[in-house]
Amino acid sequence: MDEIKDKRYIKEIIREYSTRFVSWGPPDSWDLDQFKTLENMILESTDVTVNANTLKRFFQQRTGNPQLATRDALCRFLGYTGYTDFVIKKTRIEEAANNAIEIHDAPAENIQKEFVPIHGQRSNRIYIYLLSGLLLIACAYLLYTLKIKDMYTGYLLSKIEFSAANPKGANPLTVTFSYSIPSSLLSDIKLIYEEANGDTSEKQLTRDIGKVNATYIYEGDGYCYLQYKGHTIKTVTIESRKPGWSIFTRNERKGIFRTLPISQAYNKEGYVSLPLDSVVPEARPGHLFVSYVYYKEKLVDGDNFVFEARVRNAAKDFAIPRSDVMMYILSNTGRHGFALNEAGYSYIKFISSEKSIKGDEYNLNKFNFNASEWHVMTIRVENKKSAFLLDGQKIYQIDYTKSIGSANELILRFKGCGAVDYVKVSKLDGQPVYEQNFDTMLQ
Repeated sequence: MDEIKDKRYIKEIIREYSTRFVSWGPPDSWDLDQFKTLENMILESTDVTVNANTLKRFFQQRTGNPQLATRDALCRFLGYTGYTDFVIKKTRIEEAANNAIEIHDAPAENIQKEFVPIHGQRSNRIYIYLLSGLLLIACAYLLYTLKIKDMYTGYLLSKIEFSAANPKGANPLTVTFSYSIPSSLLSDIKLIYEEANGDTSEKQLTRDIGKVNATYIYEGDGYCYLQYKGHTIKTVTIESRKPGWSIFTRNERKGIFRTLPISQAYNKEGYVSLPLDSVVPEARPGHLFVSYVYYKEKLVDGDNFVFEARVRNAAKDFAIPRSDVMMYILSNTGRHGFALNEAGYSYIKFISSEKSIKGDEYNLNKFNFNASEWHVMTIRVENKKSAFLLDGQKIYQIDYTKSIGSANELILRFKGCGAVDYVKVSKLDGQPVYEQNFDTMLQ
């Protein structure tokens, strides 16, 4: 198969995903979190891991000719047996459409010449016309069943509305899901609820418009998948949080997530740093991320505050090469945050509400960030103007437009186990809102 045809079929794959995930917007706008969600969905459906960064390069057309294994997994998720099956079916559709057009446009005398004998009679002409008409009808029907029907189904899928009114809160968390589904699709639709610990349950919908409730018991990130014929077409992330401090350990490549009490990270030297033996062995290699998370309803005005933390990600903290350090403050509708590492780049470098600056757009090498040493990272937001500081020096600033409302969650995230010495949140006038020094055992 030549490269030009491959590129055409790759665009067809992207078009089918765009239809299936229409609520995400066009693939060019998808962020890494969405690609990580898609990575997990493909793994669950096909038992094949296609890395989120590979998916990003594929869907945003930064890869000229992706590996056959990648194309196979992407097509299997769509319901084909593989890339070859996808190409064959697309080719048949194209051939059927072209044949229908050729027959429709061909001059009558050409058709007659092909079918009428030398000593043709009037009855033979009638037979030929009937045969041509039947052939045209057959081609049109084939075109409908193979292409138009699929397009119509895709159109109906794009009309599905599915949302959650309260996807974040203290656990146990009851979430209300609202949906509107074309009635002709309803019998093939079901909801899959997934708890943060991996437990799942399912619900078959019986009405085309309505609301359903589900209670998430376990702390961490859960999900609700809306599936059509076993394929996930929409996903809602559920953030069930325990008030106070917790530790999240995650290996995204292997789909491993665990929640631990903060007491397991207490260090007699007066900071928190999770011992590596507290992490399940299969989650430790390569892509382990540890997050120290604090949750409190209505913690601070998310558009006017100062959030400061003293952090480190050294070899003694089991840092993974590049030594990423991330700092976020979140509400139910948005977040502010920034990420640093020793290479000067990371995927999302700065984010404030709807604004984000990706790592390849801004290099921080000039700040000589050494994650093995203690540093003070600060986010200061005033009237929708965000400043990001390292050891008191401003390194970037963003203006944004969409208010994130009342912030309720602090996250300090590390590639490896990392360490946190203290955390402070205050109002702009310096009045303290929350402070934790980690110099005594937390209960």
